[in-house]
Amino acid sequence: MSARLDFNHEDADAAHPHIGMAPLVDIVLLLICFYLLVMQSMQSRTDDQIKLPTMVNNETSDVIPAELIVNIDAAGSINLNGAPVDLDGLEALLRSERSRAEASGAGLNVVIRADGRQSYGLLDAAMGACRDAGLRGVTIRATEGRP
Repeated sequence: MSARLDFNHEDADAAHPHIGMAPLVDIVLLLICFYLLVMQSMQSRTDDQIKLPTMVNNETSDVIPAELIVNIDAAGSINLNGAPVDLDGLEALLRSERSRAEASGAGLNVVIRADGRQSYGLLDAAMGACRDAGLRGVTIRATEGRP
């Protein structure tokens, strides 16, 4: 007995759709070739014969000129850029520094560094002095970590 060959596969294809892998592989290979050509053109713009100069920053301080640092240590003493100041005089000094920065056209940023063992009332008072002096850029520095 011989079976008839059926070349009509319309019903079989509709019942079981499939993704053709050959076009997918072609597209991936074309993308790889495109990226290789782009990378080659990017590397050709550099010249290995040119030796670029090195730059060294000799500045040892991280304080910029328009930045004031308020330190509050564990004992509760306050200093402004290394000079001791009491809490009552802090606001007046901040006001004078703000007016000097405004006169020169520069902004002023205040960084408050408070020891973690100090009374947080002093930190709040220093922040209040910055607010009362009209300073907008106040940063509180801390280290990252878990208590």
